[in-house]
Amino acid sequence: MASAPGRRRLPPAERREEILRAATELIAASGFKGVPLEAFAAACGMTKAGMLHHFPSKEALLTAVLERRDELDLTSVADSLQPAPDAAASRALMTAFVERNQRQPSLVRLYTILSAEALDPEHPAHGYFVTRLREGRAMLERYLLAWHPRPDLAAVELLSFLDGLQLNWLRDPGIGLLGPWETFADRFYATSAPGSPRQTRG
Repeated sequence: MASAPGRRRLPPAERREEILRAATELIAASGFKGVPLEAFAAACGMTKAGMLHHFPSKEALLTAVLERRDELDLTSVADSLQPAPDAAASRALMTAFVERNQRQPSLVRLYTILSAEALDPEHPAHGYFVTRLREGRAMLERYLLAWHPRPDLAAVELLSFLDGLQLNWLRDPGIGLLGPWETFADRFYATSAPGSPRQTRG
């Protein structure tokens, strides 16, 4: 007797990855706070009970989605985690990062929506984004801006520009990321390098 048609069985690791991909798309489209766990389950073609088998709460799912995004980011730069010796090397690495983000708007949208929602101290991802900003600034200072006379201020300027650019790109994809980035980088790296007019001004 043939078995009744139903959802295909997958190993737990594959099912978890499938859930995280679907949840990433849903959060990127609708945010996190207003989406019930049942909607996440439905987006994956699962029941709420099935979802809870893999993630015990909505907050646990959110944490896993953010951790997955971090893993993807780390994988993309794992081979280049050496301090950039100068402005040219730093610019090349940052340009590669911008190009990669331009190819994955859903992940950029996910991060942008969640980071705005998480300004609320009661949001389950509030602490995550506070920590991520601190660690992101430290990573920029150590790996991409160590050559800069003020890597701390340069890291804030760089992050602020990219966050603002990505927000406007999500509103109007016609803006693009790479063109505005290159225009900004021409100024940022030309006037940030040691010995530049801005740095030697008395």
